[in-house]
Amino acid sequence: MLLVLVVSSVYLGMNWYVLARLFHLFAIRTTIWFYIALIPLTLSFIVALALESRFGNHLTGSVFTLAMLWLGMCWVLLWILFAQQILSLVVPVPQRVWAISVCGLACGLALYAFINARAITVRRVQIPHLPLKVAQLSDIHIGSIGPSVLADIIAKTNDLKPDVVLITGDLFDNANPTTRAVATQLKTFVAPVLFTSGNHEVYTGYDNVRQMLAMTQIRWLRNEMLEFSGIRIIGVDNSYSTELMQSVLGRTSPSPAFTILMNHQPTGFDIAARHRIGLMLSGHVHNGQIWPFNYVVGIFYPYLTGLHEKAGAFLNVSTGTGIWGPPMRLGSHSEIVFFEPMP
Repeated sequence: MLLVLVVSSVYLGMNWYVLARLFHLFAIRTTIWFYIALIPLTLSFIVALALESRFGNHLTGSVFTLAMLWLGMCWVLLWILFAQQILSLVVPVPQRVWAISVCGLACGLALYAFINARAITVRRVQIPHLPLKVAQLSDIHIGSIGPSVLADIIAKTNDLKPDVVLITGDLFDNANPTTRAVATQLKTFVAPVLFTSGNHEVYTGYDNVRQMLAMTQIRWLRNEMLEFSGIRIIGVDNSYSTELMQSVLGRTSPSPAFTILMNHQPTGFDIAARHRIGLMLSGHVHNGQIWPFNYVVGIFYPYLTGLHEKAGAFLNVSTGTGIWGPPMRLGSHSEIVFFEPMP
């Protein structure tokens, strides 16, 4: 309830500022229309999320999509209007021109972000001493994405012919009937698939996650190590601290075999390096997903995207293969990361 209150309060502030600035630019002075717009737009996020998580039908899906589109548009408008308010102090442009320019720019960026979110790229990375071809998927968010996007992700992954597919959390957003039906597509992966949980699996409920995975051949690694084709793969449950990771690595016996650690949140890289982890795989942050949110996320997570090296260990932070919330990506991209042995 505290989280809902905080999120709702922040979203109320966003909508208040955006609507107030738009009403000012378009010289709309009828107070009642302000509140008629403010209240449903503010409530749309929480209400749509609750309805979609519970029911998951065509109606709730449509409401959810519209609410998430407004969330993304509201975020884009927030920063455009903030910049416009500052520029208007020094640039003498008629108010009507400002209004049209702001809306035109916001619509153009939102359209680009919507199209960009559907484009899934493959980022190829070579890692020293890695003997296998590994595909990393992360933050797929079944529930926020539909069957066509998931089919595209699976097809692109299968085309790479990896030896193993590693999914580093946030595979599911909920366990409604639609999500359960879409999840059956996961059994069409050709290569073996290993998975570790993210924060959205906590929201979904581990029992629900276990039921949906039972319809597939995906193995869920929960704070354990698996030997696979000459390498070791460790999966750690999602955690907002590093204590669980330290505990799992502390009870894992040393080995000369190349070791991959799957940890949803990109924290504890120094701990992984001390334990001679060859490659740590994380996601979670989406590289902010919609600019300039990456600067906000960067306050809490120093590693936002890409490959990082420390004392011979590597950390890869995926930008995410799917999306959560607004079906938009601005300043980020959806990706499959494909790790190959060095020649």
